Amino acid sequence: MRRRIVRLTVIVAVVTIAVFGVPLAIGVAQYLFSDQYAQLERTAGEVAIAVSGDLNPTAPPPGSDPDLQVAVYDAGGDRVNGAGPERSSALVAGALNGLTGTGNTDGRLGAAVPVSDGDAIAGAVLVTVGRSVVFLRIGLIWLLMLLLAAAALLLAWMLAKRQASRLVRPLQALSVTAERLGGGDFSVRTESVGIAEIDSVNESVNRTAVRLGDLVERERSFSADASHQLRTPLTGLRLHLEAALDQPGADLRAAVGDALVATDQLQATITEILRLARAAPSVPDLLDVDALLAGIRLRWHSVLAAKGKPLRLAITGTPHPMGETSALNQILDVLIDNADQHGAGAVGVTVRALDDAAAIDVSDEGPALTVDPAELFGRATAELSGHGFGLALARRLTESQGGRLHLSNSDPPTFTVLLPAAHPDHSGSAQALDSPVRTPVPERQP
Repeated sequence: MRRRIVRLTVIVAVVTIAVFGVPLAIGVAQYLFSDQYAQLERTAGEVAIAVSGDLNPTAPPPGSDPDLQVAVYDAGGDRVNGAGPERSSALVAGALNGLTGTGNTDGRLGAAVPVSDGDAIAGAVLVTVGRSVVFLRIGLIWLLMLLLAAAALLLAWMLAKRQASRLVRPLQALSVTAERLGGGDFSVRTESVGIAEIDSVNESVNRTAVRLGDLVERERSFSADASHQLRTPLTGLRLHLEAALDQPGADLRAAVGDALVATDQLQATITEILRLARAAPSVPDLLDVDALLAGIRLRWHSVLAAKGKPLRLAITGTPHPMGETSALNQILDVLIDNADQHGAGAVGVTVRALDDAAAIDVSDEGPALTVDPAELFGRATAELSGHGFGLALARRLTESQGGRLHLSNSDPPTFTVLLPAAHPDHSGSAQALDSPVRTPVPERQP
């Protein structure tokens, strides 16, 4: 592209110089010939005045130019003085007839004027100069014009190279950006270069990088969240099926029914994670607290019991939380799974009624948390030894429901989910959440 720009610019410059330079060169040549004839005619006129009334052969003709020849002719056309043709030429004959003329004579440029003696023409003066004098002047001017044309072409070539580099450099940078983008580096960005067309492409590439980065990040998030969230339901499903196989005379129909329920929960989990990955809006509704705790007991009782950990469920007051059941199940599963994996002792789930909100506390009896809460809910905490990876998903799910998730107590570890509460008429409208409530409440078994 750089070579094409330079070549095209030079071609345009050559055509422009030719279009303007050739006519100019011809005009200069014509002007120099005309100027030379005018000078010869003036010189001839001066000589004619000098010899007027006296054609004495001894009268010296004026002129200092060694290439200039001056000849004086009498009325009969014979040369009586100076250097020139012995007999009159066509120019001299015209001058003897009273006409001033210019033209070529004997291969030289000449001008002839009549010499007057009163009212009669007494003779003529012919002044000539060699063609080489004019051609030399023309050649020098044409050489100067060629040098100027060469300088113009050189300048055009230099400007073309600079402009080509200015145009190609951002395109090369754009190519590098596209290569990095194709290699998976979605953080790469292009910069404005001050060229509208290239800047438009740069902006399109930047928008594409953002969209691809968001898309890949959502897919990675979905993969990580799905692998984390499906682990516990699959474990529960396996335990149910193994228990049915290990018990003689077990009701296999009931075991299959439980497996179908667990499968529906798996499908709901995938649907909720997909909705979150696609940033689809949620439609909150009044939650059935009793059904919510019953689902927790069904999913987690056998899993925790197999590890010797009690599951304690409690309700305080008359809470009316707003949200999506599937989303809240995912949130609580993450918190209970963290309590199971990283905590110790009994796992407690308490649903509390507040003035304008509802709170759900998930706690365990493990050691106190010393991790910074700001880092606790980040994805980087997947490598931490304490509560970690799924909390980022749980917080995002809680925020999608218009609620908040925070560590309300570090010893014993307690995570609190704050959800909007419905009005007393249960119309479905919710109040805004201002601050987390950390006041401990007594528990009661449902």
